[in-house]
Amino acid sequence: MVTPVFRKINRLDVYGFSKWGKHTDPRYFQYNMDFDHTREYDAWYYMKQRLLFRKVYGLFEGNVIIGFVTLKHIRWLKGIAELGIAIDPSKTGKGYGTLLLESYLRYVFKTYPIHQMSLKVAHFNLRAQKSYEKVGFIKVGEVYAPYEEQGYKDIIMTQFSDQFDLIDGILYTRFFHMKIDRQKFID
Repeated sequence: MVTPVFRKINRLDVYGFSKWGKHTDPRYFQYNMDFDHTREYDAWYYMKQRLLFRKVYGLFEGNVIIGFVTLKHIRWLKGIAELGIAIDPSKTGKGYGTLLLESYLRYVFKTYPIHQMSLKVAHFNLRAQKSYEKVGFIKVGEVYAPYEEQGYKDIIMTQFSDQFDLIDGILYTRFFHMKIDRQKFID
């Protein structure tokens, strides 16, 4: 096994998504990075790159990206930001998400004037919640909001109607808000 390496992603790295496994659970289809053309990979990369407002880093085995994390909704003057994370579906449940989070938080808190990171996680995503809590995130609230992926409403409502509601054609579910403070992470 190659020791995973944490670093900033570049445009060519995202072509590694073509090697990713696929989620079979429709609640996670949005993380299937199954682009058909190089222009789709390029579009994803350029959408994620916003010089002052987004920072995207990855976890790599050799030269293959196995996960990425995005620093977004950065409020430089307040020193707060939000993160989002995705792991190759064939690598989930093996500790890579936790490793990526630890590496990223260490880097961000050391490099940028960010003192608090937050994230939003679906109630049903217990594996992600466990990983977030393992690195020190705590639940600070919850919200009922539209689900990010609206493309699989029929399948999701057929299989998971106890976790979702369809209101005026929009899929809703519950999310936890979680946060971690730099001081708590460093201690």
